[in-house]
Amino acid sequence: MIERIGKPGSGLVNVEVFIGGAPLLELRLVEGLLRFGESHPQWRFALRGADVRYTKAWLSQQGVDGALVLIEDKPVARTLKAAGIPWVHLLPTKPTPHPTVTVDDRGIGRAGAEAYLAKGFRRFAFCGVGTFWSGERLAGFRERLAEADQACEMIDIPFDTVTAWSLPSDGDQRLREWLGTLGRGCAIMAAHDALANRLVDLCRQEGRRVPEDLAVLGVGNHELLCRLSPVPISSIDCAVPEVALRGAAMLEDMLGGGTGARDVCVQPTGVVERQSTEVLGFENDLVNRVVAYIRDHACEGLRVDDLLRVFPVSRRTLARRFAECVGHSPGTEIRQARLRHARRLAEQTDLRLREIATTCGFADLSHLDRAFRASYGMRPGMCRG
Repeated sequence: MIERIGKPGSGLVNVEVFIGGAPLLELRLVEGLLRFGESHPQWRFALRGADVRYTKAWLSQQGVDGALVLIEDKPVARTLKAAGIPWVHLLPTKPTPHPTVTVDDRGIGRAGAEAYLAKGFRRFAFCGVGTFWSGERLAGFRERLAEADQACEMIDIPFDTVTAWSLPSDGDQRLREWLGTLGRGCAIMAAHDALANRLVDLCRQEGRRVPEDLAVLGVGNHELLCRLSPVPISSIDCAVPEVALRGAAMLEDMLGGGTGARDVCVQPTGVVERQSTEVLGFENDLVNRVVAYIRDHACEGLRVDDLLRVFPVSRRTLARRFAECVGHSPGTEIRQARLRHARRLAEQTDLRLREIATTCGFADLSHLDRAFRASYGMRPGMCRG
């Protein structure tokens, strides 16, 4: 039972949400709080920015029950501790022993590399911001590329301050010089959407086409940055709403007398593709066109014989070029495209699994189940949490 609920007799749970210096995360954070609030109508959330200075007396007067602290603010943490108020740390900038909900930064980096490898790219680069989490994303990116015998160029451009989220005075010039070293067809992953947005702007200023000359992928899926860019930016969705949802659930446990789980790590939901990566990087124009056709039509009962009717090439030649450029056969590419689409539907929709199997061209659910376990090591239903 929750023993202390807002002001005496109010029946409410008052929760302070300290956004601090992370305004870009505010909208996505609110999505998760809204989801939690739908099943907890007695909870009241107050969002606070970096200008707020909590005191023990103020927290007591306001009847604050708990807090969610986003990113980093040591004075806030000290005040909450002194006031005896339970709190959960969301997305800390470095490991901490306090009850925490974070994202899998290495998994984010691996997801970026996986997306580019699936498109056939063979030249890669990573642009970081000099933080711990940026380094983890780089490590995951490099780790997945190394498994495919690939390497990457990299640069770190630390932001001026945590609160500004802006480049230092020499940042643009350093990025221009770095971009000039990258050859055509390079796939760039930026540690954050703000940096990806700036890379797109600089590419356009330097006459480099995105994605034809350089592909750009961000992290965070912040729609204001991604969709309003001159070239809409593809981005890895870090599931920030889920971070807020899990943090509120952890805080509820602490208010009920629990200790709160530690080191909850939320997995990214995948790449949200927009124009900045809508290009294939296989080093053969025919293979690029065939792979694009497969990904558009794989779930329509497509077979290799259908490809041979659409493209003027022999079965042997097509198989050889796929082996050289893609590393597997056209038939395998068809199966993988169906499976990727099935996974997206399982993760992002409420369709029944039998419907997903039919929609994606599998004979029945048992066939989808076997293919899923062989490729992902789990059954389709496990994607739904």
